[in-house]
Amino acid sequence: MKVRTWAALLAVVVLAVGGAAWRESWRVWPPAPEVDAHVSDAALPVIDRYLEAGRAVVWPSSMPARMRPRWFCAEEPIEIVQRGAQVRVSLEAACNDYARDGGRLLTHAGTRLPLLVTLDRNGSALVVREVAEPVDGAGFRPSLERMFSARGLAEFDRRQRLSEGVNDPDAEAARAFGLPPSTRAQQYDVQ
Repeated sequence: MKVRTWAALLAVVVLAVGGAAWRESWRVWPPAPEVDAHVSDAALPVIDRYLEAGRAVVWPSSMPARMRPRWFCAEEPIEIVQRGAQVRVSLEAACNDYARDGGRLLTHAGTRLPLLVTLDRNGSALVVREVAEPVDGAGFRPSLERMFSARGLAEFDRRQRLSEGVNDPDAEAARAFGLPPSTRAQQYDVQ
């Protein structure tokens, strides 16, 4: 083969490899934002209680009151930023309503969405001040871009692509209702 042919073939290979590397670069770049484990351990239980109490995200259960339905949430932090006494936690939350029916764990409604939770330090305790949700529909992405930093948004996108989002809080609900943590929720059938 001639030198020109080899050069052209090499150029095609380099472009193909470069294109493949570029397409997969989202897996490693930008690097995931840092999540301070100590701050996360202090903030997530406060956020969890706030969400489960119905102060944001959840709504009244549509299961009968006689079943004593309750909301449970699970949160997975994406990024934590501290500015003085303020802590901003970007996270993904999964919240479902649950009830027990004999030996079954039932669920009827739920939501899974990214949130930006702002907390303030009140002495040594953290207090939720605001929970920001993205707008539905066409405004979802622009509102998410306003809520999250560029690195936080890239990490959220990476988790979505890899299906590594937060798990449903089935185990927490099962324990609370006195069922084994391995109990899987079944869909409540409205009759």
